[in-house]
Amino acid sequence: MRDIALPGSRGAANSRNLGRFGFAALYNLRVTNAYLVPPQGRTILAANHTGLLDGPLLVSCAPRPTHVMSKSEYFTGPGAKFMRAAGQIPVIYDSADRNAMQNAIAILNDERALGIFPEAHRGLGDFAHTRNGIAYLHAQTSAPIVPVAILGTRSTGMGKNGLPKVRSKIDVVFGMPFTVPIEADPTVRSTLAVVGEAIRQRLTDHVQLALEQTGHVLPEDDTSLETVAALKSRR
Repeated sequence: MRDIALPGSRGAANSRNLGRFGFAALYNLRVTNAYLVPPQGRTILAANHTGLLDGPLLVSCAPRPTHVMSKSEYFTGPGAKFMRAAGQIPVIYDSADRNAMQNAIAILNDERALGIFPEAHRGLGDFAHTRNGIAYLHAQTSAPIVPVAILGTRSTGMGKNGLPKVRSKIDVVFGMPFTVPIEADPTVRSTLAVVGEAIRQRLTDHVQLALEQTGHVLPEDDTSLETVAALKSRR
Protein backbone atom coordinates (compact mmCIF):
# COMPACT_ATOMS: atom_id res chain seq x y z
CA MET A 1 0.00 0.00 0.00
CA ARG A 2 1.22 3.49 -0.84
CA ASP A 3 2.35 5.91 1.87
CA ILE A 4 -0.65 7.93 3.00
CA ALA A 5 -0.61 11.44 4.43
CA LEU A 6 -3.55 11.46 6.81
CA PRO A 7 -5.73 14.57 7.03
CA GLY A 8 -5.37 16.47 10.28
CA SER A 9 -7.76 15.63 13.09
CA ARG A 10 -7.63 19.23 14.29
CA GLY A 11 -9.26 20.39 11.05
CA ALA A 12 -12.08 17.89 11.53
CA ALA A 13 -12.55 19.11 15.11
CA ASN A 14 -12.61 22.77 14.09
CA SER A 15 -15.11 22.19 11.29
CA ARG A 16 -17.33 20.25 13.69
CA ASN A 17 -17.40 23.10 16.21
CA LEU A 18 -18.01 25.76 13.57
CA GLY A 19 -20.69 23.74 11.80
CA ARG A 20 -22.58 22.89 14.97
CA PHE A 21 -22.80 26.58 15.87
CA GLY A 22 -23.98 27.53 12.38
CA PHE A 23 -26.64 24.83 12.14
CA ALA A 24 -27.97 25.64 15.61
CA ALA A 25 -28.35 29.28 14.56
CA LEU A 26 -30.11 28.53 11.27
CA TYR A 27 -32.27 25.49 12.01
CA ASN A 28 -34.27 23.80 14.71
CA LEU A 29 -31.60 21.14 15.07
CA ARG A 30 -32.00 18.19 17.41
CA VAL A 31 -29.27 15.60 17.94
CA THR A 32 -30.32 12.35 19.61
CA ASN A 33 -28.25 9.54 21.16
CA ALA A 34 -24.85 11.01 20.31
CA TYR A 35 -23.57 9.28 23.45
CA LEU A 36 -23.84 5.97 21.59
CA VAL A 37 -20.86 6.90 19.39
CA PRO A 38 -17.71 5.32 20.88
CA PRO A 39 -15.61 8.20 22.30
CA GLN A 40 -12.41 6.75 20.89
CA GLY A 41 -11.10 4.03 18.60
CA ARG A 42 -11.89 3.15 15.02
CA THR A 43 -15.53 3.83 14.22
CA ILE A 44 -17.64 4.04 11.05
CA LEU A 45 -20.57 6.48 11.11
CA ALA A 46 -22.96 5.32 8.36
CA ALA A 47 -25.61 7.90 7.44
CA ASN A 48 -28.52 8.00 5.02
CA HIS A 49 -28.41 10.62 2.27
CA THR A 50 -31.25 12.80 1.02
CA GLY A 51 -30.02 16.39 0.96
CA LEU A 52 -27.12 18.75 0.35
CA LEU A 53 -26.56 19.43 4.06
CA ASP A 54 -26.10 15.80 5.09
CA GLY A 55 -22.30 15.80 4.90
CA PRO A 56 -21.81 19.00 6.91
CA LEU A 57 -24.41 17.81 9.42
CA LEU A 58 -22.62 14.50 9.94
CA VAL A 59 -19.37 16.36 10.60
CA SER A 60 -21.06 18.90 12.87
CA CYS A 61 -23.27 16.61 14.94
CA ALA A 62 -20.88 13.74 15.59
CA PRO A 63 -19.61 13.96 19.18
CA ARG A 64 -16.01 13.47 18.04
CA PRO A 65 -13.94 14.68 15.07
CA THR A 66 -15.05 12.77 11.98
CA HIS A 67 -13.52 12.45 8.52
CA VAL A 68 -16.36 12.14 6.03
CA MET A 69 -15.97 10.58 2.59
CA SER A 70 -17.35 13.31 0.29
CA LYS A 71 -17.74 13.34 -3.46
CA SER A 72 -14.65 14.47 -5.32
CA GLU A 73 -16.39 17.43 -6.99
CA TYR A 74 -16.24 19.27 -3.67
CA PHE A 75 -12.45 19.11 -3.76
CA THR A 76 -12.09 21.24 -6.90
CA GLY A 77 -12.38 24.98 -7.32
CA PRO A 78 -12.79 27.42 -4.43
CA GLY A 79 -14.00 24.81 -1.96
CA ALA A 80 -11.04 22.46 -2.32
CA LYS A 81 -8.83 24.18 0.24
CA PHE A 82 -11.61 24.30 2.81
CA MET A 83 -12.55 20.62 2.37
CA ARG A 84 -8.98 19.47 2.83
CA ALA A 85 -8.42 21.79 5.77
CA ALA A 86 -11.57 20.32 7.34
CA GLY A 87 -9.98 16.88 7.17
CA GLN A 88 -12.47 15.33 4.74
CA ILE A 89 -11.74 12.57 2.18
CA PRO A 90 -12.54 12.87 -1.56
CA VAL A 91 -14.17 9.88 -3.22
CA ILE A 92 -15.28 9.22 -6.79
CA TYR A 93 -18.60 7.45 -6.20
CA ASP A 94 -19.11 5.98 -9.65
CA SER A 95 -15.79 4.17 -9.98
CA ALA A 96 -13.61 1.81 -7.98
CA ASP A 97 -11.77 4.57 -6.13
CA ARG A 98 -8.92 2.66 -4.56
CA ASN A 99 -7.20 5.79 -3.29
CA ALA A 100 -10.29 6.81 -1.34
CA MET A 101 -10.63 3.34 0.18
CA GLN A 102 -6.96 3.28 1.18
CA ASN A 103 -7.35 6.69 2.81
CA ALA A 104 -10.45 5.52 4.65
CA ILE A 105 -8.72 2.38 5.93
CA ALA A 106 -5.75 4.45 7.07
CA ILE A 107 -8.08 6.76 9.01
CA LEU A 108 -9.70 3.80 10.75
CA ASN A 109 -6.39 2.09 11.45
CA ASP A 110 -5.30 5.33 13.11
CA GLU A 111 -8.22 4.77 15.52
CA ARG A 112 -10.28 7.70 14.19
CA ALA A 113 -13.92 8.12 13.19
CA LEU A 114 -14.91 7.83 9.52
CA GLY A 115 -18.19 9.10 8.08
CA ILE A 116 -19.68 7.39 5.04
CA PHE A 117 -22.89 7.53 2.98
CA PRO A 118 -23.47 3.93 1.84
CA GLU A 119 -26.19 5.04 -0.60
CA ALA A 120 -23.58 7.24 -2.33
CA HIS A 121 -25.94 9.72 -4.01
CA ARG A 122 -28.71 11.84 -2.48
CA GLY A 123 -31.97 9.99 -2.89
CA LEU A 124 -34.80 8.59 -0.81
CA GLY A 125 -32.64 8.06 2.25
CA ASP A 126 -34.24 4.74 3.18
CA PHE A 127 -31.18 2.53 2.64
CA ALA A 128 -33.11 0.41 0.13
CA HIS A 129 -29.94 0.28 -1.95
CA THR A 130 -26.37 0.61 -0.70
CA ARG A 131 -22.88 0.13 -2.09
CA ASN A 132 -20.56 -2.54 -0.70
CA GLY A 133 -17.79 -0.07 0.14
CA ILE A 134 -18.92 -0.04 3.75
CA ALA A 135 -18.80 -3.85 3.85
CA TYR A 136 -15.21 -3.74 2.56
CA LEU A 137 -14.14 -1.17 5.15
CA HIS A 138 -15.81 -3.13 7.93
CA ALA A 139 -14.23 -6.39 6.81
CA GLN A 140 -10.77 -4.84 6.52
CA THR A 141 -10.76 -2.97 9.84
CA SER A 142 -13.38 -4.60 12.12
CA ALA A 143 -14.51 -1.05 12.97
CA PRO A 144 -17.92 -0.93 14.66
CA ILE A 145 -20.64 0.74 12.60
CA VAL A 146 -22.86 3.44 14.09
CA PRO A 147 -26.07 3.97 12.07
CA VAL A 148 -27.06 7.62 11.61
CA ALA A 149 -30.43 8.91 10.42
CA ILE A 150 -30.33 12.48 9.07
CA LEU A 151 -33.89 13.71 8.64
CA GLY A 152 -35.37 16.96 7.37
CA THR A 153 -32.71 18.08 4.90
CA ARG A 154 -34.87 17.51 1.80
CA SER A 155 -38.60 17.23 1.24
CA THR A 156 -40.51 15.86 -1.74
CA GLY A 157 -40.22 18.18 -4.72
CA MET A 158 -37.08 19.92 -3.49
CA GLY A 159 -34.15 19.80 -5.93
CA LYS A 160 -31.10 17.78 -4.96
CA ASN A 161 -29.18 21.02 -4.31
CA GLY A 162 -32.03 22.68 -2.42
CA LEU A 163 -31.85 23.79 1.19
CA PRO A 164 -34.52 23.41 3.87
CA LYS A 165 -36.21 26.57 5.08
CA VAL A 166 -34.52 28.49 7.87
CA ARG A 167 -35.71 27.35 11.33
CA SER A 168 -37.20 24.15 9.92
CA LYS A 169 -36.78 20.99 11.97
CA ILE A 170 -33.76 18.78 11.34
CA ASP A 171 -33.03 15.64 13.34
CA VAL A 172 -29.79 13.68 13.51
CA VAL A 173 -30.33 10.36 15.29
CA PHE A 174 -27.45 8.07 16.20
CA GLY A 175 -27.96 4.36 16.77
CA MET A 176 -26.33 1.52 18.64
CA PRO A 177 -22.92 0.46 17.28
CA PHE A 178 -22.85 -2.99 15.71
CA THR A 179 -20.54 -5.40 13.93
CA VAL A 180 -21.25 -8.14 11.41
CA PRO A 181 -19.54 -11.55 11.53
CA ILE A 182 -17.20 -12.24 8.60
CA GLU A 183 -17.58 -15.96 7.99
CA ALA A 184 -15.72 -16.31 4.67
CA ASP A 185 -12.92 -14.71 2.67
CA PRO A 186 -13.51 -10.94 2.98
CA THR A 187 -11.77 -10.27 -0.34
CA VAL A 188 -14.40 -12.25 -2.28
CA ARG A 189 -17.31 -10.29 -3.74
CA SER A 190 -19.89 -12.84 -2.62
CA THR A 191 -18.72 -12.47 0.98
CA LEU A 192 -18.90 -8.69 0.80
CA ALA A 193 -22.40 -8.94 -0.68
CA VAL A 194 -23.56 -10.99 2.32
CA VAL A 195 -21.90 -8.63 4.79
CA GLY A 196 -23.23 -5.62 2.91
CA GLU A 197 -26.80 -6.90 3.04
CA ALA A 198 -26.57 -7.52 6.77
CA ILE A 199 -25.29 -3.97 7.25
CA ARG A 200 -27.96 -2.53 4.96
CA GLN A 201 -30.73 -4.17 6.94
CA ARG A 202 -29.44 -2.78 10.23
CA LEU A 203 -29.21 0.70 8.72
CA THR A 204 -32.71 0.41 7.25
CA ASP A 205 -34.16 -0.60 10.61
CA HIS A 206 -32.50 2.39 12.27
CA VAL A 207 -33.93 4.88 9.79
CA GLN A 208 -37.42 3.46 10.20
CA LEU A 209 -37.18 3.70 13.99
CA ALA A 210 -35.86 7.28 13.76
CA LEU A 211 -38.77 8.25 11.49
CA GLU A 212 -41.24 6.91 14.04
CA GLN A 213 -39.50 8.72 16.89
CA THR A 214 -39.19 12.11 15.19
CA GLY A 215 -42.31 12.32 13.03
CA HIS A 216 -40.32 13.07 9.88
CA VAL A 217 -41.14 11.55 6.50
CA LEU A 218 -38.62 10.78 3.80
CA PRO A 219 -38.85 12.46 0.37
CA GLU A 220 -40.79 10.45 -2.19
CA ASP A 221 -38.78 11.50 -5.26
CA ASP A 222 -35.41 9.89 -5.89
CA THR A 223 -32.88 12.53 -6.94
CA SER A 224 -30.18 9.87 -7.20
CA LEU A 225 -31.76 8.83 -10.50
CA GLU A 226 -31.14 12.35 -11.83
CA THR A 227 -27.52 12.14 -10.73
CA VAL A 228 -26.93 8.80 -12.41
CA ALA A 229 -28.60 10.00 -15.62
CA ALA A 230 -26.43 13.12 -15.66
CA LEU A 231 -23.28 11.03 -15.19
CA LYS A 232 -24.22 8.74 -18.05
CA SER A 233 -24.85 11.70 -20.35
CA ARG A 234 -21.28 12.91 -19.83
CA ARG A 235 -19.77 9.66 -21.09
